[in-house]
Amino acid sequence: MAFNGSESSEGALKAAVHMQQKYGAHITGLLAHEGKRERFSQRPWMPENVREIIEKSVHADEDRVGADFHRLVGDVPPDKVHWITLSGEPDTTVAQYACLYDITVVGRHTADDVPDASLHPERIALNSGRPVLVVPPGFDKATINRPAVLAWDGARAATRALNDAMLVIETKQRVDVLSVGKKIRRPLKAIDVVTTLARHGVGAKRVRREQSTRSVGEEILAYCDEVDAGLLVMGAFEHSAFREELFGGTTKTVLANARIPVLISH
Repeated sequence: MAFNGSESSEGALKAAVHMQQKYGAHITGLLAHEGKRERFSQRPWMPENVREIIEKSVHADEDRVGADFHRLVGDVPPDKVHWITLSGEPDTTVAQYACLYDITVVGRHTADDVPDASLHPERIALNSGRPVLVVPPGFDKATINRPAVLAWDGARAATRALNDAMLVIETKQRVDVLSVGKKIRRPLKAIDVVTTLARHGVGAKRVRREQSTRSVGEEILAYCDEVDAGLLVMGAFEHSAFREELFGGTTKTVLANARIPVLISH
């Protein structure tokens, strides 16, 4: 999981600890930051004493965040806990590491994120091709036991999200498969998404909503509130990431406003 000491990342770590307890998983905390060390220490005009001050400051920050991480993991067995600190562009660095893990847990991006270690979960999912669980600030682990909602249009990204989330979905007593609007791929003959879930032992209900004056993202969030969902699973950037960044879109709307964890895949 990506941990930078922010309120958002503390909520994400609570979710990761809950998952560890449920699945017996390993937790690897990763702090990736664009440190002052690299920006200034290699300048030829930098006095040696200033270079040393910068080094000590960066190490102190790293040690403080690492200590917070180890404090918050609580009684997770030590052999299941790992800590990595790296200097580099945060989103790119976390995406590279995400390629080697089952899932990456990240706090939602907020305006008060740590500047040198700010993370954008959608970019991590886009660049890694791996599932990312985005956790809002103030996460309450009790919410994760509530029903799950799968946002479904039958396209590639939603299909990837379904399969990436299957281990989690299989533990749910209720999964609502939600489609909004008319841009939904027709189900294949003899099998649909509910059949697929049933074969994994998951009882799923198909829900269709017409798009109103609200955007697709707003409709998805409204439905999650309506059924008191604890998890939303969705594909990210089915359309171009540039288009979503420029004009806004479902991924951007959901991640900015969701009050529950959102598992995204691209």
